[in-house]
Amino acid sequence: MKNLLIISSTKNTNLDLSYEIKKYLDNFSDGEISVLSLEEYDLPLYTPTLEEKFKQNNSFPDTIERVKKILINSRAIIWCSPEYNGGISPIVTNTIAWISRATEDWREAFKDKKILICSSSGGNGKNFIKGFRIQLDYLGSNVSEDYIIRTKKNGGDKDNFEQILTKFYEQLNN
Repeated sequence: MKNLLIISSTKNTNLDLSYEIKKYLDNFSDGEISVLSLEEYDLPLYTPTLEEKFKQNNSFPDTIERVKKILINSRAIIWCSPEYNGGISPIVTNTIAWISRATEDWREAFKDKKILICSSSGGNGKNFIKGFRIQLDYLGSNVSEDYIIRTKKNGGDKDNFEQILTKFYEQLNN
């Protein structure tokens, strides 16, 4: 398995979850597993006007180009993000907007990628999982039916965590 990317949309518990996933998968991985924290990139807020300005200058900001390259070069992605107001977090939506607009083929960074969605959230996380699955399917990703959710009330089942990650890893090698 080569180039597994774990994306944490926020710091705190989702970044902790991302590193916990990496640590578990490092135990039997033969490829590169990296963690990307979206907050570290401070992408500008997507607007069509700002996109047009960048296109007129024939250049997107370096932060957008770096994130785009990392996503394009990944073979599979594990997304870790909280549920915001019953849906997808703004930083994830903003990132996807920029990446889809900064590529020749708007699906290029997502198409045919194997995806696992995870959430560490104050709410139940299920609306995020459901909504994000729809978006990633539309972008052409192969989204796992399995998912990992941790909430303030439920720290998560260790056996379930390991079973889901093991199954996802095995699917990457098929």
